Parts: sequence; C-alpha cells; structure tokens
Amino acid sequence: MMMRFLKDTSGAAAPLMASGIAAGALLLVLTLIQILDHLHKRELQATADLIALIAVRDQDYSLTRARAVLSDQGFDPGNFDILVEPGLYQSDPERAPADRFRAGIAPYNAAHVELRSANTSNLRVNDRSWRARAEATAARQDTVSFAIASRLVRLEGGYSGAVLAALTGYSGAITVMDYRALADARISVPGFLDALRLETGLMAASYETLLDSRVRLGDALNAAVQAMGSDAPAILDVLARQSSHAARQVRIGDILSLDPGMTHAGLASGADIGLADLVMASALAAQGGRQVGLTVNAPLASIELDIGQPPQTASVHGAGLEGAEAHTRQLGLDVSVGAGLGRLTVQIEDATASARLVSLTCHPDGRAEARFAVTTSPAKARISGALGLLGSLLRVDLSSGREVEAVLTREHVESGRPEIIRSGLGAQVNLLGLGLPLSGALNGSLAIVDGLLVDLGLTIAESELYLRDVRCGRPFLVG
Repeated sequence: MMMRFLKDTSGAAAPLMASGIAAGALLLVLTLIQILDHLHKRELQATADLIALIAVRDQDYSLTRARAVLSDQGFDPGNFDILVEPGLYQSDPERAPADRFRAGIAPYNAAHVELRSANTSNLRVNDRSWRARAEATAARQDTVSFAIASRLVRLEGGYSGAVLAALTGYSGAITVMDYRALADARISVPGFLDALRLETGLMAASYETLLDSRVRLGDALNAAVQAMGSDAPAILDVLARQSSHAARQVRIGDILSLDPGMTHAGLASGADIGLADLVMASALAAQGGRQVGLTVNAPLASIELDIGQPPQTASVHGAGLEGAEAHTRQLGLDVSVGAGLGRLTVQIEDATASARLVSLTCHPDGRAEARFAVTTSPAKARISGALGLLGSLLRVDLSSGREVEAVLTREHVESGRPEIIRSGLGAQVNLLGLGLPLSGALNGSLAIVDGLLVDLGLTIAESELYLRDVRCGRPFLVG
C-alpha cells in the first residue's frame, strides 16, 4: 500500500502550477509597477516642462503659479515638492550647455524647475519619501532693435539742414520745410533695395553680398527717389541730382541698420525706415562715417579730428537683450603734445549720448514696453599723461550726470517717431580720480542757465532714441 502511494504522481502538477501562477502574478505586478512608474515619470517630466514654460511665458516664477499649473492638470499640489529658480540663460556656444543657465542672475529670462512627487504607497525605494523626480529649464529671448542719435543744438532744421547740404555737396540752402519733409517721410527698405539694383545693375548672388556692395552716393539717392515715386519730397530729387557727379561711394550695409541674418524675403512683410535717416546715413557713409576728418602730425604733436556719426545700433546683430547699450557722439577730437613721459593727450567729445536697455516687458495681449536709461552731454574732456601710464589727470563732463528714463512702445516702431531726451547742463569735474567740490556749485548755476535757454527755445545736447523693432520671444525648453 505504501509503495503504491509513493509511486502515485497524478497530483504532482498542482503545486507546481500554483507556484507558477504565483510567480507569474508577481512578475505581472512588478511589470505593471514598472510601467506605471515609467508613465508617472514621463507625466511628471511633462508637468515640470509645462511649469517652466508657463513661468517664463508669464514671467511669474512664484510657487503659487507653479501650484496653480499642477491644479489645472488635475494634480494635488500637496503631493509635490516644487522648486522654481529664475535666472539668466545665454545661448553662448563658448559656454558648456550646463553653464548657459545661471540661477538668480538678472535680468531673468529663464527658469529652472525641479518637481518631486510624494511616495504615497507603503513601498519605498532606497527609503526615499518621494516617488519620482523631474527637472526642466525653459527660456525666452525678448529682443529689441534700437538706435540713438545726438545733436549739440536743435534749431528746428537749420543746423541739421546745413550739415546735410554740406555732406551731399548741395550748394543751396535746405529750409526748415525741406528738412521736415525728409524727416516725416518713410521709405520701404525692400523697395529701396530693388530700386538700387535697377539703378546700379547690381547682380548680387545673395542678400549678404548685396549689403557688402558699394555704390555711388548719387545712385543711392536716385534709388530712394525711384522707390518713393510721387511721394518723394522735392528736396530729395535736388540732393540726388546735386550729388550724382561726385565719385564718393557708400557701402549698402552702412546705410541700413539691419540684422545681417535677415533675408531679403524676410523684409517683404513691410520693413521701412525714415527717409531723413536714409539720406543722412548715406551721406555720412560717403564720408567714411565722418562729416569732417583731419589728421596733422608734427615732431612733438599730432591731432586727429573726427566729426559726426550716424545713429549707432545697439549691437552687431541689430537686436539687443536687456542691458544692451548704444552710444553716439557728434565730434571726437584727440590731441597729443610732447614725447615720452612728458607726453599729454587731450580727448574731447561733443554731443554724446548713451542709451541702455533696462527692461523689456512683453504683455500677453501683444503690448510691449522697452524701458531705457539715457544720458546726454554737450561736451566731455579728458587729459591723460605719460602715454596713459599716469591715467586720467583731469576729466570734465558738462552734463548734469542724470539718467533720464524713457519708455518706448510699438507705437514708436510703427510711426518711426523718436523719443527726444536730454539730461540737462551741469558740471562733473574729476582731478586725479577725485571729484572736486566745485562740481556742486557749477551744477546749480548751469541748471539756471539751462532753464533760461529752454525758455528761449534753444535746446542744448539732445538725443533721439529710435525703437526699430520689438520681438517678444516664445518660451522654449533648453534642458
């Protein structure tokens, strides 16, 4: 009986089958857990990406905004640990990708988000209190293109008209009405380039080649006449004919302040500039960027004189981020006297102006505000000694030293109208690196003189700040 019982194997498969089913069920559960964890991590990563993108889009880096995004996605914010760090992102190829975002550095244009989900189950991996972790970094680049021009004295067209007549070789007088006609007119950039091609027969292989081409000043002004047709002011045709006999040439890229990366097709949407800007820039380019140039060398002295600059753009690419600056001046005079350790250098600048982009705010409804800090000065002088080894001996700045805030909007872009800014007269005197007490007394006296001049209609040391373009960038993931 016992032997028959031991040889009976009819029920041996049941335990094995039960063990197999249990192992399979456990494997299935572990697989499902892995799948669910994977899906959860992907969902968590997508949520972290969304929080970073929205924070940058709205420029709201608060935890309140991040929790609101979680709630909108159907999550309980209490089940998450959230870290949002605003900072500065610079797409500089010379920086390692990990170093392009710097937390806490203003102006903020990026955000780094770290998101952890709580482990609500009884099972913990490595004793972690959280189930999964995700990181995301998003950035945006809001850019503006701006330029600044300066003038020593504004006489409602007389001064500027005289300069323009001299630059173009015009022997007559440009009246206030003539100058205003140029200042108020706008010209299409694509139309001007097409007319210039017809006028000169240029067969440029590319847009970059076209900008690098050189044409005569008269051809450039004639092209402007053709591009404007019947809308061209009479004075423009006069200037074009007067300068047509001159052999002075201009580089097309020096006439137009455009982004070199922009294509001709990209301009077809309707880019245009002020006609006075175009004419003045053409005339200055024909002079090598100077109204007057003079160099005198002697055994113990040398003089270099530069007068006049066209409006200066904010950067090489024509687009500036917050912190970008533009500078201009109407006269630069460098005089060196003596030799060796007894050599003195005198540097004089006339009608200087500087503009710094403080902030650019892009609103969800499309409005944009560019805030600038502008300083103007009628004259600056610096005396240095011993080939610069002794540094600056004396510095004099006839400005008040005051920064003027200017807010420009898209209306300035559409109209082409500049913002007129001036800091006022004053005196900043610095001897051997030390400010002199007489600066305060001079400032008070010059402020009175400045007010009297304004009452008489004579404005000293103004700047014209132009907002060329505003581009409110869309947020994008960078890591």
